[in-house]
Amino acid sequence: MTTKKIRQRIPLQPHQRAIANSPAKRIVVCAGRRGGKTYLAAAKAVQAASVGRRVLYATPVNDQATAFWERACAMTAAAVSYRQVTRHEMTRSLEFAGGGRIRCKTAHDPDTMRGDYADFLILDEYAYMKPEAWEQVGAPMLLDNNGDAWFISTPTPLNHFYHLYLRAQQEELAGNKRWASFHFNSRANKYLSEEALAELTKDMSAQDVKQEIDAEFIPGEGRVFTNILEAMYEPEDDVHNVHSGHPKSLTIDWGQKQDFTAISIGCKQCHKELKLIRWKGIDYPEQQRRIKALRDHWKPETIYAESNSMGLPNIQALQAGGVEVQAFDTTSQSKRQIIQGLKLALERGEWKFVNDPAGTLELEGYEASVSKTTGQVQYSAPSGMHDDSVIARALLVYSGNSGFGW
Repeated sequence: MTTKKIRQRIPLQPHQRAIANSPAKRIVVCAGRRGGKTYLAAAKAVQAASVGRRVLYATPVNDQATAFWERACAMTAAAVSYRQVTRHEMTRSLEFAGGGRIRCKTAHDPDTMRGDYADFLILDEYAYMKPEAWEQVGAPMLLDNNGDAWFISTPTPLNHFYHLYLRAQQEELAGNKRWASFHFNSRANKYLSEEALAELTKDMSAQDVKQEIDAEFIPGEGRVFTNILEAMYEPEDDVHNVHSGHPKSLTIDWGQKQDFTAISIGCKQCHKELKLIRWKGIDYPEQQRRIKALRDHWKPETIYAESNSMGLPNIQALQAGGVEVQAFDTTSQSKRQIIQGLKLALERGEWKFVNDPAGTLELEGYEASVSKTTGQVQYSAPSGMHDDSVIARALLVYSGNSGFGW
């Protein structure tokens, strides 16, 4: 039995094959119950180990680990009989003749993964694991070997898995080919009959069906914005002429290497965002030149820019060049004020925003938390994500509604 024949004996459904064939090094999969995610994980693990890779599969509950182990063993049964693969039941590991290995672990406690080695890590039901499983254990494990990681789960109310899923989408939109996100619900599994699906859902609430079967994320307590998709629109092709003569505002949140500079241009009269611009990796003199060009084209009545960090030198440079920019100092109080204004504008449908995928993801991921030291509500993007367009849009709404009077 050759390793090639082993791989040919593992059939995949179209939704599984698309994931298995992705070249991305960080893959986030949001899947419905019984959608075939554990079978997919086992098939990919066998394929990877058969070409010499060391695979570590971890999941928070023993039943899930057992399901994976049984599938991996079934897929390699013929290879075991030909002594190309050695099975170790006590450690739940499969050793391949070419040096590959699969190890299956229960990792409700991330510490159980410490001391192991892998160049391909699969975290199954990651939404139900502690984020430290990746952040403190998994990521360092792959650092030296530039390994790959899969994060697979049915969703829960918004938590670290949701944030990672959004991050993967953001990275894809930014052209980062190291990341990929996939979504499939339970109905994608052609082997799951209607009878089985009905049995699976008969005791579920409507919300549970959305989460467990449709693989939809249910808003949690920390989510700030609602009614997001309803507030999106497609600007007219001649949007500049349509709003010619209307009072406009241009707002800026600065970034350069790590973050994006986000610019929102909106019509104060119509309460519509006309243009959302995001750029990254551009030096500040070039950013200033572009902002002058935007000023000349759109002729905004007001320009507001965040003044923290590198904001103030940029504002001063623009002012010296004849661009009238008003500084916005982001404090906990002022930030809370503009975020609440954007929140109400979305909830009440008072403003329309350009249907920009990256901007929408930032709104969806934005969250509130309560400071343990001060007891005050704090607003921010989840770790690894961006909030640049959120701040630019919040400034736009506030400048359009009332201006800055403090």
